[in-house]
Amino acid sequence: MKNKGKISLAAAISMGVGAMIGAGIFALLGQTGAIVGSATWLSFLLAGGITVLCGYTFARLGARYPSNGGVLEYLVQAYGVNVYSGGMGIFYYVSMIVLSAVVAKSFGAYGASLLGHTGSPWIQNLLAAGIVAVLVILNFISVSAFARVEKIFVAIKLVALFGFAILGFFTIRPVNLQWPTPLPAGNILSSVAVTFFAYTGFNVISGAVEHMENPSKTLPRAIMTTVLLVTVIYVILAVVVFGNLSAPEVIAAKETALAEAARPFLGQAGFVIISIAALISSITAINANLFSTGNNAYVMAAYGTLPKTFEKHLWGRGTEGLAITGVCIIGLIMLFDLTVIASLGGMAMLLCYSMVNIGHLRLLKETGANVFWSWAAVVVSAGTVLLVIVVDVLSAPLQLWVTGIFLALSFGAEWIIRQTTGRKIKPNIVHPKKPPHDR
Repeated sequence: MKNKGKISLAAAISMGVGAMIGAGIFALLGQTGAIVGSATWLSFLLAGGITVLCGYTFARLGARYPSNGGVLEYLVQAYGVNVYSGGMGIFYYVSMIVLSAVVAKSFGAYGASLLGHTGSPWIQNLLAAGIVAVLVILNFISVSAFARVEKIFVAIKLVALFGFAILGFFTIRPVNLQWPTPLPAGNILSSVAVTFFAYTGFNVISGAVEHMENPSKTLPRAIMTTVLLVTVIYVILAVVVFGNLSAPEVIAAKETALAEAARPFLGQAGFVIISIAALISSITAINANLFSTGNNAYVMAAYGTLPKTFEKHLWGRGTEGLAITGVCIIGLIMLFDLTVIASLGGMAMLLCYSMVNIGHLRLLKETGANVFWSWAAVVVSAGTVLLVIVVDVLSAPLQLWVTGIFLALSFGAEWIIRQTTGRKIKPNIVHPKKPPHDR
C-alpha cells in the first residue's frame, strides 16, 4: 500500500514537465534562430543531452542528500564550508534571478504584441515588471490561492503546444529546414548556452525528494524520464516552427516566433491562441521561479550564505528575501535586453551545474553513482562552458564580462558577509542514509 501524501513517479514526472516546459521555449526560438538559424532543433537536442547528464548527477545527489537546500546543499557537501561553496551558492541565486527576468521579458513581449505594440521596449518592460510585482504581492497574500488554478494553466499550455505541434507538422516546408554548410561550431556552442535555459526546471524534481515514494529509485527515474520527454517535445517544436517559417522570419519575430509560426496553418487565431498560451506559461513560470528563488533565498539565509534579513517575515506569508528577489528581477528587466540576459542566464546555470558535477566526483563513494556517467557529466558540461568562453572571447566579450562581474560580485558578497557578520555556510545534512550503488 502506498504512503498517503507521498509523491509517486507519475506525479514527479508531471511536476517536472510542468516546470520545464515554461516560457523559455516561447521566448528562445527567435533568439536561438538568430545564432544558428534552422539548426535550432540541433541546439535544443545538444542542450537536452547536457541536461540528461546533469540530471543524473542531481538524481544521485538528491537521493543521498534529501534537502530543500538543493544546489546549495550539494556544493557544501562537495567543497566544504568555505568562501567557494558560499560564493557559488550566491551565484546560483543570482542565476535564478536572471532566469526569472528572462521569463518576465517573454511575458512582456507577447503581451505587447497582443496589444498591438510589437517592438516597443518600454511597453514590454512595463508589462514584464508589472506581472512580477503582481505575483510578488500574491505570494505575500497567499501561495495556495494561485496554486489552485496553476494546474489548469499548465494543462492549457500543454494542450496548446501539442495542438500546435500536431497541426503544424502537416504544413512543414522541408526547404526551410536546410541550414547553411558548413555550420560554424562556435555558433552552435553559443546557442547551447541559450537553449540550456529552457531545461533548467528539472531541478524542481530533486527539491521534492523528501516527499517521494522510494526516493532512491523514484528520483532518478523521474528526472531521466522528464528530461528525455521534454527534449523530444522541444526538438519537435523547433522543427515545426522553422519548417513553417524561414529563418529570417523567425529572427524577425524574435520573442514571438512560436506564435508567428502558427499563422501559416491557423491564421491570426493561431497567433492569438499561442500568444495567450505564452502569457499563461510565463505567469506560471514566473510564479514558480519567485516561489523557488524566494525560498532559496530564505534557505540560504538560514544556512548562513545570505544575511539574516532574507529570512525575516514582512507580512502575510512573504519574507524580505522574496521582496528583495522581486526588486532584483525588475531591475534586470529594466537594464538588460532579452538576448543578453538569456545568454547570461544559460551560461550561469551551465557554470553552476558544472561545479555541482565536478563536486559530485568527490562524493562518488557517498552517492553510489556510476563512475562513467559521472565523469561524462563533468566532461560535457564543463567542456561546453570552456568552449563557450573561448567563443565569447572572440565574438561576444560583453557577455563574458557581464558573467564575470556577476560571479565576482557573488564571491565578494560572500566574503563581506563572512567578515561583517561572522556567519558561515553550513551543511544541513550530516549523516544521511546512503542510497544503493548504481552499477
